[in-house]
Amino acid sequence: MKRKGYAMVKMMFLVLLVAILAACGTASNTAATGSGTKSETASTGAGEGQVENTDTEADDAASATRIIDTPNGELEMPVHPKRIVVDGYLPNLLALGVKPVGATSYELENKVIQDQIDGIGNIGERSLEKMLDLEPDLIITWVNPAGDAKVIEQYNKIAPTLVLPYNHFKDIYENMRYFGELFGKEAEAEAWLADLDQIAADAREQIKPYVSAEDTFALMGVFVADKNFYIYGDGGYRGGEAIYQHMKLNPPPKQAAEMIGKETYRQISYEVVGEYAGDFIFLDQGEMLSEVWGSNEGVWKTLDAVKNNRVFQLDPDLFWGNDPVSLKLQIQAIAKMIVEREQSK
Repeated sequence: MKRKGYAMVKMMFLVLLVAILAACGTASNTAATGSGTKSETASTGAGEGQVENTDTEADDAASATRIIDTPNGELEMPVHPKRIVVDGYLPNLLALGVKPVGATSYELENKVIQDQIDGIGNIGERSLEKMLDLEPDLIITWVNPAGDAKVIEQYNKIAPTLVLPYNHFKDIYENMRYFGELFGKEAEAEAWLADLDQIAADAREQIKPYVSAEDTFALMGVFVADKNFYIYGDGGYRGGEAIYQHMKLNPPPKQAAEMIGKETYRQISYEVVGEYAGDFIFLDQGEMLSEVWGSNEGVWKTLDAVKNNRVFQLDPDLFWGNDPVSLKLQIQAIAKMIVEREQSK
């Protein structure tokens, strides 16, 4: 009887232990599924059978891509790029509140954006190693596919690369609206353009008392690298867009016929410079004129604008920039130069 009773107690203990373990397993499963359902339901609000996996959807959104047409063909790029590296167009992005993780040293040296570049990594002169370290999910470059195919090929091995060659956009309106659409910043782009229009209108009003409808303004420049002399149109070189498109100043007739809307720059000889000179001249790198012209400098001194002190020396640090931030400052600088020159007479 004693042994039989012991066996029965032992059997009951085993049954009880199995029951306890089974209950624990069920409770554990219930807790796991219950907490998951609670989190997902809470994310839907009412929780009426609507289950939403927020973690999965967040991952999907972060990895979502789209295909866009570019000057270099179709490109599959992130819908919401988070780590952008730029080789060109840095001020364009900053103007819309988009801050890249990296940029070339050339872009970072632009004096008009020095108050906005903190935290942007310097990739030097297109250092592929430094670009890799920044782990970009999109690269934007203004190199030309025809001449820099190797550069683009290297970039594409690092991240999807958007190629927009220098001077690809016909004007600042097309430029800013493109980037606005690209980053979902359409409203910001339109606000920026409205501000630009107001700045230009104010600048035109400032010079109205000092400039007649007949006055002509030439845009010329010395280029030390090749020791030649150039004239410029209304494109992105040396402030041409600011002078002719936004300030609406008249180019000399020959420049108007041959350059405006057609050519962004043209090399000319000393002998014909007088044919392109206007009542006023905006001159780039004028301090280098003697070095480049040498004995031909006498031709320059025969021009009416030179003899009448109507030559405006352009600041190359400002007027070499072909970007939206520089453009606004160029417009204001042009107005200031004209007003101060005429008031000083």
